Amino acid sequence: EVIRRSLTEAAGVDALSLEVPIILAAAAVASAVGSIIICPFEAVRIRSVAQPDYAPNAFGVCKRLLDEEGIGSLVNAIPVFLAKNIPYAMVKFTVFDLSTEYLFHTYPIANEQLELSLLISLIGGILGGTSAAIVSNPADAVISELKKAKSDMSPQEAVTNILDRGGVSELFKGLPLRMVFYSLVASLQFSVYDGVRFALGIGADDLKLYLDILGGALAGKGGPI
Repeated sequence: EVIRRSLTEAAGVDALSLEVPIILAAAAVASAVGSIIICPFEAVRIRSVAQPDYAPNAFGVCKRLLDEEGIGSLVNAIPVFLAKNIPYAMVKFTVFDLSTEYLFHTYPIANEQLELSLLISLIGGILGGTSAAIVSNPADAVISELKKAKSDMSPQEAVTNILDRGGVSELFKGLPLRMVFYSLVASLQFSVYDGVRFALGIGADDLKLYLDILGGALAGKGGPI
């Protein structure tokens, strides 16, 4: 949200016409940072799941990976994580924002009724999560292949192995399950956000005002009175 607001301010009068590119850019930057941070943890998690007897706990898995394969084993999947998470976040937030904006515009009463607002967030989350699952599934398959390997393997070799094993369709193996999982996660995230906002009596305009005041204070300019 911070990145999105910064890009919106930078765009100035053109911000309205650049709404979708701004959402895409903000989601891409945020997900890129998150991907770099989470990659080592995911490497440990996937190795633990793929090889349960690899080590007794997460710390043991991490230590053995570092001892046997070096620090590269924790970060070599960063390009694949970027290929997965950037499209995932871009599609999820874009589809959610555009679908909920359309629904709130079509049913303005939803801005005042908790049940309708939560329903719209739920629908937007399902649409966003489902769309995001489709675009990120190939990279998910590559990440799983990398971490199941008992020896060093590059992302390119992982893709080759997958294609040799079952063709392009193998890259979308498990897609129905991921569509259900990601749609549930996204819809719950956005529904909880809206639920807390309504429970605290905070409207969308209140949040914008707060962020305007906070942004002005941080910039040393003061906020709106």
